[in-house]
Parts: sequence; C-alpha cells; structure tokens
Amino acid sequence: MCARQLNKTREVLRFISTRKVAVQSEITSSKALLELFSVGSTNARRRLIDTCALLAKQGYVSVGVLDGEHVYKINAKGQKRLESYVITQDSINRRWDGRWYLVTFDIPENEKATRNQLILTLKRVGFVNYTKGLWLLPYNPTKLINGLRKQFCLEKDQLRLIVATQLDESAAYKKLFKL
Repeated sequence: MCARQLNKTREVLRFISTRKVAVQSEITSSKALLELFSVGSTNARRRLIDTCALLAKQGYVSVGVLDGEHVYKINAKGQKRLESYVITQDSINRRWDGRWYLVTFDIPENEKATRNQLILTLKRVGFVNYTKGLWLLPYNPTKLINGLRKQFCLEKDQLRLIVATQLDESAAYKKLFKL
C-alpha cells in the first residue's frame, strides 16, 4: 500500500474516531475527506465508501445500520492502528545531525506477521535497507523505536538502534536522502 493510500486510510479512521458513531452521509460529505479522495479521481464519494467498507472488512471499525444508513465506529483494533500512524508520523525530527541511525531486529519466525508489519512501518517512515536485516535513516528515530517496541510488544534486544558517525558509501546515501 503506498504512502498516499495510508494517509487516506488514516484520515478516514481519524474522522470516524472523533465521533461516537460516524454516519456514512457525514463521512461522504466531509469537505476535507472529499478533497483528499478527489485527487486523481472522479468519484471521491464512492472511494470514501469503499475505504470505509475496507476498514470494516479489515476489522478496524464496526459497521451497523441505523435508520437505513450505515454507521461506523472505531474499535480497539482501529484505535491501535490509528495510534501506530501517530507513532510513525510524529516521532521523527527530519533534521540531519550528521549521524546515521541503523535499526536491526530479531523477531522469531512464529511472529512473522509482526516482523512484516515492522518492516512495512520502517519503509513507510523512510528507512532504506542498508544490508540484510539492517535499516538506515539519517534522522534520529529514538522516539519511533520506543513507540514501535511498545506497539509490537518487543523487548530492547528484539529491536535495536545503532548510531554511526560514518558509513561506507555515505555520499550515495547522502544523495539518496537529499542531505
């Protein structure tokens, strides 16, 4: 799923979470959501409805019918997902301090879903794969890593942060990160 799609999903979840129950007509008439979904699309309302249905199918919101109209309510799984967006988006200061931050993890095979979700989160935030099992970012991700440990119930030895002052081929990575 691309970053733009994730932002749309996050915004729909956020909209639903701000109400006790969100009525479908209220969601599809939100100017902010319509504007977000209208980029490159001719039918923003339909895409909004489809996104709500997908969120319900994935188990992030509960759906019901009230007076003949669909209503949505965020549940615990959706709230956790919304918190994960906040952890990833708001926890990195995008100023380079001259250091490189490498993340490595040791998550067992029987927790493959957690490992895959962690990798997707690292990619979404901007980490690049430096070598097998080692992810690189030029910005300090300490708050992010602490939040991910909490979110995924990981110990410090399962998700580690390494700080480096020099890298092989650092010029290529400076160019990649536009530093």
